[in-house]
Amino acid sequence: MTTLPDFLTRGEPARLFPVIADTSREQRILSIFLAVLTQVPSLAQEILGTIGIRIGKRTRISAFTEVALRNDSDNSGRPDALLVVETGRSTWSALVEAKIGRSELDASQVENYLKLARDNNLDAVITISNNFVARPDHSPLAGSTTRIKQLTSKIDLFHWSWASIATCSEVLGYQEVIENSEQQTLVNELNRYFKHSSTGIERFTQMGSEWRNIVQIAASGAPLRKNTLGIEEVVGSWFAEERDLCLHMTSALGRLVSSRIERRHISDPKGRLEHGVSGLAETQVLTSNLRIPDCASDITIKADLARRTISVSMAVKAPTDRKSTRARINWLLRMLKHDDDRLRVHAYWPGRAATTSEDVKVLREEPSRIQAGNASLLPQSFEVVLTEDPGGRRFAGQRTFIEDLERIVPEFYTLVGATLKAWQPPPPQPVVRETNVLEDEPADFEAMPEGETEEGHGSSSD
Repeated sequence: MTTLPDFLTRGEPARLFPVIADTSREQRILSIFLAVLTQVPSLAQEILGTIGIRIGKRTRISAFTEVALRNDSDNSGRPDALLVVETGRSTWSALVEAKIGRSELDASQVENYLKLARDNNLDAVITISNNFVARPDHSPLAGSTTRIKQLTSKIDLFHWSWASIATCSEVLGYQEVIENSEQQTLVNELNRYFKHSSTGIERFTQMGSEWRNIVQIAASGAPLRKNTLGIEEVVGSWFAEERDLCLHMTSALGRLVSSRIERRHISDPKGRLEHGVSGLAETQVLTSNLRIPDCASDITIKADLARRTISVSMAVKAPTDRKSTRARINWLLRMLKHDDDRLRVHAYWPGRAATTSEDVKVLREEPSRIQAGNASLLPQSFEVVLTEDPGGRRFAGQRTFIEDLERIVPEFYTLVGATLKAWQPPPPQPVVRETNVLEDEPADFEAMPEGETEEGHGSSSD
């Protein structure tokens, strides 16, 4: 598409080299990103696929910046960009609003753009900023005003963080799936640009301002309640860091790492936040589960505010073809290549037998140390746990807590996740049957005379 859509009165094609004032970082990064997006189908598929838009061989993608829409009776403002995806006879279009650095999305502005999209028969509004969300359809502004809630019943509202866009582009760059050398060059240059500090792209670097206060309440032994000042902010920060951890691990492994969200909360971010607040108030523990392709199990991350510890773990079923506790624990230990002082194994037993646990180093020398009180029992499953106590000050620090968490999780993956494999039962073997039949054993029947039936009444043709 080289001409403006009918519903636009003004707009410039997204430029790879935009002529923009030095102070206009938002317009520059958005124009460059959209220009590359329109030229590299595989990047478009990675990015737009997160909001359910498929890119095929006949798909045409167009992007325009500094747009003005024809149906704008309320003078609702000028969105940063318009994205149009054409596939055959179908067309999907979305307004784009971008923020960079520490600039925050404006609810009233997005509300106006949702109205503009509705009045011009567009499909969606996409916001891009340094805000982190669990999923693109979990907009940080969803439900923030009654009007936004009403408008999003007809117009989709999506959100991408700049960090998630940069991670998608980075992973695509070193997967070597782009056959066209010119497109590969564009992606490489985009990645180089995204990594420069001048762009204003920020990772999640610190917990909210109430973090220290909430940690102190929990560590003192006082109860946390759902209405405790700051508890909602802490859970929201934890969810943002969970998403950033997924991006860190995706970048490190070259495979998409995602957070496991309960089905009931996938389309209900508000309900997820409320559930997280209730869980923290009840247990004083923040918990997340990361899903990594082809891993033995999900990786569970816990921050215990009362004890001020961080733990990371994975669980696997014990091999049922091993008939002793020693054999089963040795099966696990053979996969753990490093005797890190922080590593411990929990064993879970059938019935009401209590869980037992022991350090990996100890189990190397004495596997039987993990045996349950009833020596006849065999462990059903194991959990390998790395626990670290960063110290009270570091744990309660807004930045140092994030620093330690983002160090510990990759360390655990190197020590455990990269080598741990789920047990699978061996395939069934052919059954050997005895076929010894005596040669002189009488036959079960005698041959019929030729021409007679089984009933002895002659041939069947009679």
